[in-house]
Amino acid sequence: MADNVIQFPVSEKRDDADATGRVYQVKATVLYTDPVVWRRFLIPSDDTCFLLGDAVLAAFDWSGEYGFYLHKGGLFLDDPVLMQQDAKMPRMKGEVHRPADDMRICDAVKPGESISLFYDMEDYWEVRLDVEEALEDDIARFPFMPVCTDGENAAPPEGVGGTIGYADFCAVMANPSDSRYRETREWLGLPPGQRFDPTSFSAFDVNASYAIEAIDDHEDELLPEKEEDVRELCKMLLAERMASYTCMALEIGDAGAGRADRGDA
Repeated sequence: MADNVIQFPVSEKRDDADATGRVYQVKATVLYTDPVVWRRFLIPSDDTCFLLGDAVLAAFDWSGEYGFYLHKGGLFLDDPVLMQQDAKMPRMKGEVHRPADDMRICDAVKPGESISLFYDMEDYWEVRLDVEEALEDDIARFPFMPVCTDGENAAPPEGVGGTIGYADFCAVMANPSDSRYRETREWLGLPPGQRFDPTSFSAFDVNASYAIEAIDDHEDELLPEKEEDVRELCKMLLAERMASYTCMALEIGDAGAGRADRGDA
């Protein structure tokens, strides 16, 4: 049924034989956190480095408003926010700064290599990006890219104060008797009854963020203009979600019945 709901535009063929049809598997690890926070995702190797940075930020639920840059050797690939802020800053000898959207991922980093991303010059998050392997695009068939395939642990909230601030934040959130607990909950925006779990991770949530970005990029092509068509689309999406929940409930029920039959329940 999903094939009938949203048809994403087919990507144009590239001329570069070395880049065409290649998908990078990237592992992004936030350095110096405990527990270690990481995400694994797939992204076309001939996307721009700006899109690579954007994929990393979305994977950790960071807004991107504070600016990032990618760094490898003497090369700095800056996003537009930092390019404007740092345009008149003196450069160190050997530094080369380029806009992140002027270079493809495959020209900046190869399989087996890594590149670093730095985000938010106040909290100063450092993320190591390891390009684990390159896949042919027929191995990774998805309706949109990037796609998150794995990960561990919750991402540090923006504005938490970097790695030291995040460690203190986790300690406060694990101790309701701490005098800062209520204030910290309110700052985070946690609803009543919900607690912050530093070990939580959902590939579904990351891919939902990626899907929203893909829909935003192709909104005119994907979303119908007429109200009745929009209502029909909403009904199809709702029906798909209801069917998905039903199938999950049936699987849980079957598993429970199996345990009962074995005397495990």
